[in-house]
Amino acid sequence: MGFMRIHTAMTVESIATIWGRDGSTAGRLITKAVKSIGDAGKDLSILDITEEYLKKTIPQQYIDEGLDRCCAVPDGKDFKIYTTRRNTMFTRASYSDKVHASAVRCISWSTPHGLSFEHTDLFLGRVSEKKLVELWGPRLRKCPHGWYMLSDRGFFDTARFYPNMNHQKTPKFLSGRDQFTTDEISADRKICKLRYTCEVAFSRVTKTKGLRDVISNDFFPLLDAMNHWAHATVNLDAPLMQLRTAGAHRRSHHIPAQETNGQRPYVAGVLCRHRKSINGRPSPTISTHPTG
Repeated sequence: MGFMRIHTAMTVESIATIWGRDGSTAGRLITKAVKSIGDAGKDLSILDITEEYLKKTIPQQYIDEGLDRCCAVPDGKDFKIYTTRRNTMFTRASYSDKVHASAVRCISWSTPHGLSFEHTDLFLGRVSEKKLVELWGPRLRKCPHGWYMLSDRGFFDTARFYPNMNHQKTPKFLSGRDQFTTDEISADRKICKLRYTCEVAFSRVTKTKGLRDVISNDFFPLLDAMNHWAHATVNLDAPLMQLRTAGAHRRSHHIPAQETNGQRPYVAGVLCRHRKSINGRPSPTISTHPTG
């Protein structure tokens, strides 16, 4: 019932009718189930990362561009909500200048490989991204000293909020000039090209239908739980970038890309084996052993 609620955005009354329960009983069961789903999602998306892990999973594309010391790609996302007229303070606090409507805001940190390892709770849209980084900064001690992040301009000058002072590589600013230099354009192109993984990650977040379009008010008690589970789905999908070792192996042996499809993929930072399920579709079993 909980998954039906967050993945189909069905009303409690519709789910109660399907399951043959009254609305109040279904509501209590759904709330309890979604909270448990959120706890599981939090365990799958709030993860510790180490320097050793980052070195082993840095994508070849980053190495080719000389960005092999990148530990994270932060990005902010606003989810639209309905504007309430009953409380003007709430209306002002929820206004987002990013989507120009009422919204709740979240910041997510993912590795270059596409592993979502940290995200904030959902806050009303008026709070700035820098303030959220300042609030959440102490939790990012997991980012190793001497590593940097690929960020957009909204995260400029936020390195001071991280315990290990992780530098933020952002696109350049015009600062009163008429145009950028060719060197600045070339450097910015590297950053923008490789930051696509965080955009894809957030597209996976919205696979949870309850977070799509405009979130209805009856989802408010479940927002953080849905947000945790939505970030977990990012890690349960296939990796966004090819691992360095697999990519290097393919190039050195001139193996076509399609011939590497049989390799066991990394999912949520661990190695998966494929076994055949009853209906003939492959389903993963997780192995914590580094060699499978």
